[in-house]
Amino acid sequence: MSVLAVDTRVHAARRVSRASQVRLAGGGGTDMGAGISAAAALRPRPSVVIVLTDGYTPWPPAPPAGIRVIVGLLARPDRPPPPWARVILLQEAP
Repeated sequence: MSVLAVDTRVHAARRVSRASQVRLAGGGGTDMGAGISAAAALRPRPSVVIVLTDGYTPWPPAPPAGIRVIVGLLARPDRPPPPWARVILLQEAP
């Protein structure tokens, strides 16, 4: 699978086979449209894009054609993700 580290742009793109290989980069300010567009440009083209975010980001007006977007939401932002995204609220274990 490919993992893209994104804030306002893609800082790193890497193929990984396990979670311990993921390296995050960037920080501060987010534009999920940049990450979703970059993921849609990957070859082979993904059928699903999974986004992990606090949700404080602008979103594209429409999903990328033929790609399902799943959002793992780490907080409840004032402006929720768009209705075309499947949202899963992630919470810390007690």
